[in-house]
Amino acid sequence: MNILPKMTPLRWGIAAALVVILELANRLLGVVMSLVLTEMLILALFASSLNLLMTYGHMVSFGHAAYFGLGAYGFTLAVTRFDMPIELALVLGPLVAALGGLIFGALCVRLTEIYFAMLTLACAQITFTVLFQWYDFTGGDTGITGFMNPRFGLTEQNFTSLVLVVLIICLFFMAWIVKSPLGLSIRSVGQDRWRAEALGLAPRRVQLTVFVIASFFAGIAGTLFAVFQGSAFPDYAGLGFTLDGLIMVVLGGLGSFWGGLVGAVLLVQLEHWVLMFTSHWELMLGIAVLILVLVLPQGLTSVVGRLSDMLGLGRKK
Repeated sequence: MNILPKMTPLRWGIAAALVVILELANRLLGVVMSLVLTEMLILALFASSLNLLMTYGHMVSFGHAAYFGLGAYGFTLAVTRFDMPIELALVLGPLVAALGGLIFGALCVRLTEIYFAMLTLACAQITFTVLFQWYDFTGGDTGITGFMNPRFGLTEQNFTSLVLVVLIICLFFMAWIVKSPLGLSIRSVGQDRWRAEALGLAPRRVQLTVFVIASFFAGIAGTLFAVFQGSAFPDYAGLGFTLDGLIMVVLGGLGSFWGGLVGAVLLVQLEHWVLMFTSHWELMLGIAVLILVLVLPQGLTSVVGRLSDMLGLGRKK
């Protein structure tokens, strides 16, 4: 399993070149492309948080969007209902998501496999229903709009650059967690919880820890999305966002640290370009997923890994 490739100087150079290419595309290809790139980067962070849970914790969540929505509403409600400064609200959004992850995660990690997945779905539906129906506080199905200038009032290009920096920082911390002793414990419990327990680990505690961490990063993505749109809607916590996250992880490659990032790039770009030619976006997405799952069951990152080995960039034995 390609857990986390060793970053050689050459790989650092390739990563830096990709960042430069993204920034050049942001600055040179117009406002529309900047908006597309912003959405892509935010969803890449969301998908990477779900990938952290699935690849390393071996926990399939059908309700990860709940924490995306809690991050968005945590930020939005802090500004609109409690008159908090935006700087403080930006911190509160991810913390609300992490708190939701702690509460729901404490229930979900009591179960395993499909039972765990279904309980995460139930928790997400509870979150969505509360946001959808609590009109006096959350605005109900109409959401909360117009409470701030979208993107902090920054230009589209400058906000995209800001989101890119946040994504890089979050990916760095995710990589640090994966390579830390905590990451080793998470992988051990995910691969064989009974053996890990025999070695002295507490599986539920470890699973709850990674659940909260993944929720926190999803909350950062949700907060950024609320700032990007200048609004918050119950759909942010809906099943649709979770399905998008799952599709991104599968497309990118479950089992790779970069799976969520690669999948988000593919999904958002595919949607953008396909919609220019046909309105049957969902049909084309279904066909693309079908082909990739059949031809590349390990996702697009497996192709990158093979090319890396062919070019002599692979990990040395």
